[in-house]
Amino acid sequence: MNLHSRLAQANPPVKLPKMTCLFCILPAFANGIERSLLEFLAHYMSLIEKELQQLDLPDTPRSLYEPQRYILSNGGKRIRPIFTLIGCGMCGGEYKEALPAALAVELVHNFTLLHDDIMDQAESRRGKPSVHKKWNESTAILAGDAMFIQSLFQLQKLPDSADHKKITRLFLEGVNTVCEGQALDMEFEQRFDVKTEEYLDMIAGKTGALISTSLQMGGLVAGATSAQIRLLDVIGRSAGLAFQVQDDWLDVVADPEKFGKEPAGDVREGKKTFLMLKTLERCNEVEKDWLIHCLKDKPLNEENVAKVVELIKNYGVTNEARSLVGSYYKKARKALQKFDDSNYKRDLQQLLIYLENREY
Repeated sequence: MNLHSRLAQANPPVKLPKMTCLFCILPAFANGIERSLLEFLAHYMSLIEKELQQLDLPDTPRSLYEPQRYILSNGGKRIRPIFTLIGCGMCGGEYKEALPAALAVELVHNFTLLHDDIMDQAESRRGKPSVHKKWNESTAILAGDAMFIQSLFQLQKLPDSADHKKITRLFLEGVNTVCEGQALDMEFEQRFDVKTEEYLDMIAGKTGALISTSLQMGGLVAGATSAQIRLLDVIGRSAGLAFQVQDDWLDVVADPEKFGKEPAGDVREGKKTFLMLKTLERCNEVEKDWLIHCLKDKPLNEENVAKVVELIKNYGVTNEARSLVGSYYKKARKALQKFDDSNYKRDLQQLLIYLENREY
C-alpha cells in the first residue's frame, strides 16, 4: 500500500518522539506532530538538504563563506523550495529538474533572514546566535549579499528547456516585492494609524510573495500554461497570508509549551500584528489612546500585556483572525483543485492541511 493510500485511511495517529533525524529539519513546532503528516515531505526535504550540503562554496575568504555555511546548517522549514519542487511536479514536469530553482529560493530566503536579523537586532536565529552576533554586522551584510549572488548562480544551472529569462525575471520581481514588504513593515513601526488592509498588503509582499514565486518558478521549469501559473500564484499568496495571520493569532492563543515562544510575545514587543491593528480599529477612544501609549512605551510590562490580550479577545479579534486564516487556506485549496490529480497535488493538499491545523 502506498503512502497516499495509507494517509487516506483513518488509522490511529502515530506520534513522533522528540525531533530526530530528518524531521529535525522542521522548526520547533514539528515536535510531537503525527508522523504521517510529515512523511509525505521526506523525499523532498532529504533531496534539498543533500543539495544544500553539496553547494560548491569556496573555502576563502572564510569571513564570507563560513557565515553562509553556518546559517544553512542551522536548519529551517525548507517550505519554499519544497513548494518549488511540488509546483514543477503538479504542472507535469520532472520535479528534480527544478532543484536549481528550489535552491535559489532557499538561498535568497536565508539572505533575507541575515539582513532581517540585523534590522531587528535579533540575538538568535533557530536557537543559535544570529550571524551578526556571532561575527559582526558588516560580515552578516556581506554574507547576505553573497548568498543573493549564489542564488542567481543556481538559476544558471536550470535545464536548457527552461525559459531562463522568464524564470529569472519572476525571481527578481519576487525578491523585490519582499523588499517592498519589509520597507512597509519598517514604515509601520513609526505609524499608529496603520489599517488592517495595509497590513495584509504588507505581509502579502513580505511573506506571501516568495512562497508564490517558489511555486510559480517550479511551474515555469515544467513549462506550465499561463492559467496554471496564475493558479500557483493564488495558492502561494493565499498560503503566505494565512501563515502570517495564523502566527499573529497563535501568539495570543497558542499553548506556549507547544508554540516554542513566550506567550503574547508580539504583544509584549508592541508589534503591529493583524490582531493589534484590528483591536485598535474596534476599541473606543479611551482604550485606543491607552493602547497607542503602550505601543509607544514598548516593551509592555506583564500587567499591560494581560490587559491588551483581554482587549483583543473581548472585541472578538481572535475569532476573526482564525476565520480569516481559514478563508485564505480555503482559497488556496480551491485553486489547487483545478490541477489534474497527481501525487504532487496530494502532497500539496496534505501540506496545506498540516499548515492550517498547526498549533504552534
